[in-house]
Amino acid sequence: MYGEKLSDFAQLRQKLGQVGVWSFRFDDLTPSEATIAAQEIERLGYPSLWVPEVGPTEALSLASQLLEGTWSLTIANGIARMGDRSPGAAVAGHRYLQMKSGGRHVLGLGLGGALSNKAEPLSIATSYLKEFTNLWEENKTDDTPSPLVCLAAYGPKMSALAGSLTLGAHTYLANPEHTKLTRSAIGPDPVIAAEMAVVLTQDSQVAIEIGRDHLRKYTGSKSNQRKFKMLGFEDKDFLDGPSDRLVSELITFGSDTIRDRLTAHRVNGADHVCIQVLGTQTLQEDLESWAVLSHLVL
Repeated sequence: MYGEKLSDFAQLRQKLGQVGVWSFRFDDLTPSEATIAAQEIERLGYPSLWVPEVGPTEALSLASQLLEGTWSLTIANGIARMGDRSPGAAVAGHRYLQMKSGGRHVLGLGLGGALSNKAEPLSIATSYLKEFTNLWEENKTDDTPSPLVCLAAYGPKMSALAGSLTLGAHTYLANPEHTKLTRSAIGPDPVIAAEMAVVLTQDSQVAIEIGRDHLRKYTGSKSNQRKFKMLGFEDKDFLDGPSDRLVSELITFGSDTIRDRLTAHRVNGADHVCIQVLGTQTLQEDLESWAVLSHLVL
């Protein structure tokens, strides 16, 4: 599917840039609010914005809205859930958004919580991606841009699949050690886009409590539990409530620590780090946080 695959890897790196924004907020915004927020992220100098699919807003429709309201910002779905659309629908949507935006759409695909906890997640993802590839090839024309597709991946097998059937892996709740393991599994060329959650405070107790609240959403997931154990955590770190150790490894706070951990992700193989700011309650607080963050990381 990828004609000159090395150049496709380079294209994805260029589109994402080194640092981007990752945010749940857009799922709750009106179209006009979402456009204004994306324009502000673009104005601040971020090259890319990642938006998940967790609530009432359909992923590719949201991406279309954000692409239409911006000029240079890459919009990445992180992720669009496989279970919510057929491979054919994913192909049609991504192709159209690529053509509409001049190649500024990145389709991050993933199983999502329900499918990732099933018995054969790797088999499900493999079948989906192979059908996606076949349909893309069948329907492409001379003016069809290359697909910019990555796969949500936690473990080594899914990471290897991401490197063989897409342009790379999008990791979530990932510390630098996880990035190192992902690079080992995926090989030298595919792209790693690692999400990094931060709290913009110097108060360690405030940051730990915000981080603990955030992690509680994920500790019941079998796929996350496998990842935590792969990183050396024990049942007590997540089954009895997120431990301080788990929080400190996965949530970053303090200006110097944020910079240091960002550097550690890069040293361990991340091409791109998308930063999620925790602890905000409103869009206005998000906008202020993204502005503060821009001075730390851009």
